[in-house]
Amino acid sequence: MRVDGLGRSMKKEAGFTLIELMVVIAILGILAVTALPFYQTWQQRAYGSEASLMMKTIIDGEIMHYLEHNEFFPAVDCVFIPPAGATSPETAIQDVLNALKVNIPQGHNLEYRITNYGADGVYIIISANFPLFKDGHRELHCRLDKSGQAYMFPAG
Repeated sequence: MRVDGLGRSMKKEAGFTLIELMVVIAILGILAVTALPFYQTWQQRAYGSEASLMMKTIIDGEIMHYLEHNEFFPAVDCVFIPPAGATSPETAIQDVLNALKVNIPQGHNLEYRITNYGADGVYIIISANFPLFKDGHRELHCRLDKSGQAYMFPAG
């Protein structure tokens, strides 16, 4: 124990000094700044993977629908954009679920567009307003013809 000028005992205060706190905050700031680009890259890869997986799921659903009904979903010369293709988002999700047996997730920052061109097959576009892939593409396109051939490519 220390003694002050009047002979009273003084306890050493437990805690951090201002300098120590500033150093810790500076180190945490540096770590956060270096980690942010990695986080954004991982998030971009996750959305790109989700888009690719959903594209494959929709393709499988379209093929199964064609095998059962001898036509693609939606009707010829129609564009299906959930939720714009229905009276409400729930109806659009239910329409796809009934036709393709595929549940299209809503609110995942991805937009879906399915267009039936009749004899030319169906064209599916999954897009976002940010890059989905490392090369900066914001859309994933697929053309599915009646023979079951799917041509998938990033664009935009």
